[in-house]
Amino acid sequence: MNDDAEQQPLTRVPSYERDQLAKAFVTALTHEDDETRHRAEDRARRWRAVLDGLAEGSLTVGSRTPVAGLPAWVTPEVVRGGFATGAASAGGPLQPYEKEAARRAGVKADRRALFAHALTEGGLADLCALLDTGRYEVSVPEEAALLTVAWLVRSGQLAEAAELVEVLGPFAGRLRFTPRPSVAPAPDASAVHRRTVADAGRTLARRRPHAAVETQREALTVWQPFADELLVHWLETAEGEQVRAAGRRGGAGGCAYRAAAAG
Repeated sequence: MNDDAEQQPLTRVPSYERDQLAKAFVTALTHEDDETRHRAEDRARRWRAVLDGLAEGSLTVGSRTPVAGLPAWVTPEVVRGGFATGAASAGGPLQPYEKEAARRAGVKADRRALFAHALTEGGLADLCALLDTGRYEVSVPEEAALLTVAWLVRSGQLAEAAELVEVLGPFAGRLRFTPRPSVAPAPDASAVHRRTVADAGRTLARRRPHAAVETQREALTVWQPFADELLVHWLETAEGEQVRAAGRRGGAGGCAYRAAAAG
């Protein structure tokens, strides 16, 4: 017996994560719909990143700061179950709107240059114009960071604006801190939606029966009632005097069984 067993740390086996990775791979390879396969490929990439991060020790499950090197205010990219992948939601390659903003500003197409431009007089004026018109979209909180700086500057709260810039600065080249412009103001706060009617309609049109759900439906509507009938038949044959008569009725039950199995 190992006397040090109680002192040894418990090692978590990432079976759930591996199962999700396997499911994503199967869907990516076998599903008939192109969009579904592409989404599955993306899920597989993210689950692979989760497993790699756990193996390397750069991810901590259940922590308020699950990704090493990212502070608590950075939104992590997560997959089903709340597992962080190690990436930041506001990270990744430059978005098309960021490239266009860099072109219009005449600066290098990278986030640090865009960050520096946003703090100039012209950059702050552009951000204030977005605040006034409401024609912008924010998909993750970080994209509103420089809008907040502009609002603080316009409100005369320069110390607070400088403090926020100091916090954001170390991540200026890595994260998106500007919102994406939109052609129309954001809808009223009382209007909430995830998808347009057209998007929802296309999704429903592509949906196919779910094998597990159909199996459960068959069990509840066919086999469970048949099991009840079978139990009644068994109880009726329990008395010796009734065996022959019940046996004749059992033939009808067998027909019902074959019909249910065929249906």
